[in-house]
Amino acid sequence: MIVDYGLRNDKTAKGFGYFGELKRPDGQVSTEISVGVDLGDGEMEIPTLVPTLSRDEVKYLLGGGKPTESIMTKAVDHAVSRKRAGRSAFADKDDKPVMFK
Repeated sequence: MIVDYGLRNDKTAKGFGYFGELKRPDGQVSTEISVGVDLGDGEMEIPTLVPTLSRDEVKYLLGGGKPTESIMTKAVDHAVSRKRAGRSAFADKDDKPVMFK
């Protein structure tokens, strides 16, 4: 089943994210929580919900918290690593869902 999560600012379709659908306190779900950054070649969107976040950081973002410096560092590092590998910063069909222990 294909789920429509809406569009990012660049008009590309939002996806299932690295963690899948995560329930927020308001009952809605989030999969990406994108932010705009400049990685050296112009503004682009990257997800803040990346595999290197702690459970507490994910919970903080889902609760509506603004990305902290630590969260942004992890999101940018993840995006740069994926970009160097020729991949999108966003999860795709080749990414396995992240599970917390």
